[in-house]
Amino acid sequence: MDDDNLKKLMREMLGSAGGDGRLSPNQIGVAAGGDPAGPKPAWRALLRQIERVAMVLEAEGTLVALRKGKPVPLAEAKGVIRYAAAPASKV
Repeated sequence: MDDDNLKKLMREMLGSAGGDGRLSPNQIGVAAGGDPAGPKPAWRALLRQIERVAMVLEAEGTLVALRKGKPVPLAEAKGVIRYAAAPASKV
């Protein structure tokens, strides 16, 4: 999947995220076509691309990264993060 299609997918997922409205990078990877089966799930190969596209969406004001439920700049994020639609964004 190229970056433009991944960006479109991420925007759609952020706009329709259920529950608490947060998405994990692996959820996006599975939706992007990474098969979750097998000893090393295929979505793992997409994580760097997902992170790169998330940084673009963050710069556009569409996405916010969360660490322990609090917003954090992706460039500084370490550990487990989730993505959510930015409060004022129109995804």
